[in-house]
Amino acid sequence: MSHETNIDTDRYWADVPSVDDEPGDTKTRRGMLTSTAPSRRTMLKGVGVLGGALALNVLSVLPPFKTREANAAVGSEWLHCAGYNNWSGYDNNSKLCVGGTYSRSYCGADGWFKRSSGTCYNSYAVVACGTGSYGKKNAWRWTHSGTPYRCADGNVATCGGTYFYICSWSNP
Repeated sequence: MSHETNIDTDRYWADVPSVDDEPGDTKTRRGMLTSTAPSRRTMLKGVGVLGGALALNVLSVLPPFKTREANAAVGSEWLHCAGYNNWSGYDNNSKLCVGGTYSRSYCGADGWFKRSSGTCYNSYAVVACGTGSYGKKNAWRWTHSGTPYRCADGNVATCGGTYFYICSWSNP
């Protein structure tokens, strides 16, 4: 058994380069471990990692990015139906707001039409309320089943078109 150990040890020491060996000598293990240049793929990976780290360091010094929050557009309102009392819904108390699709989801926190913008989305208040001798305003008040509502008009523009909606806010 000690003879086998000597053979393995002799092979190991035979592969260890000496001080006299030239770099790149293919007869030695050192020559096999020494590579010439990294591949293009390895270089691009290294550049990508270093570039990403640099970008993160640069971004960490900048002030934090703040997204724009949606808010409501406060406007003027009629304290009655502004000439719409003959429209369907007013005369039989069947609707909250008349003239378009209405929902509380179109309202900001203060009960006016929500104003927000994005890549393919923009919502904003419009002055559309009032017919005949009543001047146009952003909203009107209406009581439905004993609950008062503010009906605030607005548009929602998307990449597909612009649509009219009404913010229906209770207890204004």
